Amino acid sequence: MCALAKTQWTNSSWRIDQVGTMQSYNWENTSCSVFIENSTCDQGAVPVLAVNATLPEHVQTTIQFVQRYNLRLVIKTSGHDFLGRSTAYGALLLWVHYMKNMTLIDIYTGCGNVVPNAIRLSAGVEWGEVYSWLNEHNLTAIGGSSGTVGSVGGYLQGGGHSILSRWKGLSTDNILEFDVVTADGQRQTANACQNKDLFWALAGGGGGTFAVVLNAVLRTYPSPPLIVFLWYISPLNGTRYDNFIRDVVKFLPTLADGNWSGYFSFYDASASLAFICPYGDMNVANATISGFIQNNTDLDLTKEVLFSSPSFYPFFNTALEPNNPTGGNVLLGSRLIPEAIVHNQSDDVAQAFIDVRNNRINQGQLIGHLIAGGQVSKINNDTSVNPVWRTSLIHIIYGTGWPDLTSQADKQVIAKHVTSQVQILQRIAGGNQSGCYMNEADPNEPNWQQKFFGTQENYDRLKAIKNAVDPLGLFI
Repeated sequence: MCALAKTQWTNSSWRIDQVGTMQSYNWENTSCSVFIENSTCDQGAVPVLAVNATLPEHVQTTIQFVQRYNLRLVIKTSGHDFLGRSTAYGALLLWVHYMKNMTLIDIYTGCGNVVPNAIRLSAGVEWGEVYSWLNEHNLTAIGGSSGTVGSVGGYLQGGGHSILSRWKGLSTDNILEFDVVTADGQRQTANACQNKDLFWALAGGGGGTFAVVLNAVLRTYPSPPLIVFLWYISPLNGTRYDNFIRDVVKFLPTLADGNWSGYFSFYDASASLAFICPYGDMNVANATISGFIQNNTDLDLTKEVLFSSPSFYPFFNTALEPNNPTGGNVLLGSRLIPEAIVHNQSDDVAQAFIDVRNNRINQGQLIGHLIAGGQVSKINNDTSVNPVWRTSLIHIIYGTGWPDLTSQADKQVIAKHVTSQVQILQRIAGGNQSGCYMNEADPNEPNWQQKFFGTQENYDRLKAIKNAVDPLGLFI
C-alpha cells in the first residue's frame, strides 16, 4: 500500500478514490509523510468515521445519525478545497463521490423556464466526466478547468469560474435547480420558485453550508469551435521577467476586447499563457496575437501554438486537463481586479504583480484568470455570488507550498507571508472594498465576510438563511 501511495501521491484521480484524502495534503494535517521513512503518524484531520453514500437515503440516514449522536459532519466529493472544509478532526465524513448519475433533459420547464438540453448531475460527478459525456452530444457546460473537480459541490455552490465564463457566465449563473437534503433530513427541491431563499444561498454562498446537494440541474450550450493560443516560456529571470509581466498585463484588455479568455501563470523561472476565443476567426486572431509576439521575440519559447479546435472538449482534454498537480502542501490567496483598473491602470497592476512575484518564497506562483467581464458582467441573476465578480475582469491568485517536515512555526510564517502578498494585490483590486473568489482564497483572510461575500447585506442574508435552514449548525 505504501508503494502504491508513493507512486500515486500526485494523481488527482487516485486521491479522489481514497475516502479521507484531500487534494491539498496540508488539510489532512498529519505529522507524517509516505516519503519519509520511520516517521511517526497520527490521525490528524482525517475523519475517523465515513459513510460512502450512493443513494439519497444514505445521505438522509447519515444526517439523522449525526444528529442523534451529536457528531461533527463534513461533506466530501473530491477534496478540492483550498480552505480545508472537506475534512475535520474527529468528524464523520459524508462521502458522495460515487453518486454518478448524469441525465440529459431535452426540455427543462421548471419555474416557467423553457430550457433545451439541460443536464441533471448527481453529487459525485466530476467535470471531466461531464465534458466527455456532453461531447458525445456536441454540447458543453460552464465548468472547471480540472477534470477531477466535483461538478455540483463546493465549486458550483461557491460561484464556479470557468475559462468559458466570459462567454456564458459563471457556473453558478447556469444553475436551474437543486435537489438537496436539509439539516432536518428532508429531501427538498430548491429553485427560483420553490424554497427560493435556499436556492439563492446555494447559488454562490459556499459549499457544505446550507444543505447536502444530491443533484443539480444546469444549462448546457452547443460546444463552440475555439481559436487557441498557448505559450510556454523558459527560462525567464530578473528584469526580463518583469518586462514580460508588463507586456502581458497591457495585452489583457486587447484580448478581452476581442472576446478572448484564459489563464496566465508566472512561475519561479518560467511562464505560460493559455487563451481561447469561442467562435473566433483565425485571421483576426493572428492579427491580435502577432503584436504581442513581436514584442517578445527574444524569449526562449518551449512551445508557441496558435490553432483551431473544433469544440471545447479536445482543447480541455489536451491543454487543460494534463496540468493539474495535486498532493502537495498549498496555501493561496486571491483578489478580483476591477475591469476599469485593468484598462486604465495597467502599469499599477503590472507593478503589483511584479512586487508579489519578487517577494515570493518557496517558488511561489502567480496564477491569473481572464475569466470575468463579458457575460459575467452582463448577467443579472439573483444569486448570492460575490457581487465584485460583476465589475471585475481578472482573478489573480498567489500560492506557495512547503516540504512535509516543515515545523509548525515555519508554517505560521508562510501563512502570514501569503496574507501579506494578498495585501499587495489588494492595492490594485479596489483597496478595502476589494473581493475574492471564496474557493481560491486565503483561509486567514482578514475581514473574510466582506472579501468572500462582497457586501454586509449579502452576508447578513446568508447568515439569516443559514439560521433558518440549519439552526443547530450541523453543516459547518
